[in-house]
Amino acid sequence: MSIPDHISPIVAYRVWQWDSLGLKSLNNQQWFPGCALEANTSRCRKEHAAPKEGCTCGVYAAKDLAHLRRSGYAEYGVHGEVYLWGTVVEHRLGWRAQYAYPKSIVLPPDTIPFRMSEVESRLESLLLYGVDISVTPAASPPIRLWSKQSGLDMAGFDWLVEKRKRWYSYREQERRLRPPTAWRCLASASAWWHLPTPTTCMS
Repeated sequence: MSIPDHISPIVAYRVWQWDSLGLKSLNNQQWFPGCALEANTSRCRKEHAAPKEGCTCGVYAAKDLAHLRRSGYAEYGVHGEVYLWGTVVEHRLGWRAQYAYPKSIVLPPDTIPFRMSEVESRLESLLLYGVDISVTPAASPPIRLWSKQSGLDMAGFDWLVEKRKRWYSYREQERRLRPPTAWRCLASASAWWHLPTPTTCMS
């Protein structure tokens, strides 16, 4: 995706849903790789160019990541920087824009699938956007996973592999410590079978 040379886009922050098809707005609007998302007025009372003063139409984005986090939106999915251009309406904490396209994508740990095969499938949907992709370990700075210039970053890949190793190790330990469901049912039945027979009190 190339923004026209004569345009100086605003860089803002927003959140997306992420699945095997790529990115979606929280209202399920699909963001297609290589294509700018254009605001529409399908829900506006009157037909007009979007965004418009006094209306709620436009592609929304926050002015900074801190506001995105304070508002709670950063917890809804993946987040990152976004280019805004065309007609842009400024508000106290963000903008509504005519056009938008992702600049970078950050993946919180809880948005990353556990199985490596699913990770690869889901990441492929993001690579099509041609942007930098990072992961954010808890209480740590972001780690670059993919660079649009140089491709795969081994630091991010190693983090993914190590995370999966820890998860599989935990599941294996849990499996060994916890008896199979059938055994637990038998143990429960056995315990019930050996309970003393309740006596009936007659008044």
